[in-house]
Amino acid sequence: MSEPAKVLEDIRRMAEQHGLAKALKLFPEGVKAAAERGLKPLGAPPKGTSPIASPAAVFNPARFDK
Repeated sequence: MSEPAKVLEDIRRMAEQHGLAKALKLFPEGVKAAAERGLKPLGAPPKGTSPIASPAAVFNPARFDK
């Protein structure tokens, strides 16, 4: 699969996960453009910031057991 096709598939999946499948069907170019803008970083991190500035949260399914 080519890189652009993979990106479009990823955008389609994200749209479906967030309830935007109908918007993607009606306005495909607008949703694709918004997704591409939203996936870009806002800017470079400040100098001296570690690449791992904050560790990812760990999912613990036991928290949801009653």
